[in-house]
Amino acid sequence: MTLTLTTHSVEETRDLGSQLASVLVPGVVIVAAGGLGVGKTAMAQGLARGLGVTGRVTSPTFTLLASHRANNSRGITTMLHADLYRTVSGEEVDDLAIGELVESGAVCFVEWGDLAPDVLGAQRIFVSLSQGELDDDRIIAIETQTTAVAEGAIAEALGGWSS
Repeated sequence: MTLTLTTHSVEETRDLGSQLASVLVPGVVIVAAGGLGVGKTAMAQGLARGLGVTGRVTSPTFTLLASHRANNSRGITTMLHADLYRTVSGEEVDDLAIGELVESGAVCFVEWGDLAPDVLGAQRIFVSLSQGELDDDRIIAIETQTTAVAEGAIAEALGGWSS
């Protein structure tokens, strides 16, 4: 099932990420796709806020992977944030071991994750972001490919956004 939503500002995209965090459990990888400047980092910042991350969250474009301590009631102790834009091979992505890292109480948000989704673990949520009709509008399509999040939970948590 694919859920398609529209946000109308950067802050709304962050709020959507924060709401998405409310249904996550350890082991889930959010695979984010979309062009430059469509809001992947803003969504990651909202996800971090929803997971109780207190530090600043920026895109790890050059470091590839950042780890943030999370504080929430769902057993998620770490939010990993990856950016695969500068990776050159699937082997390089595989070396990040994201699928294994999320097994220890973590979730991961992967910008440009569509470049190597097969090495990102089995419990994935695909998020595609694109430019909407107006400059600040974003069309966000969310497809769940995980059994860890109850079917319909994402739609219920994100029910406040227009389709």
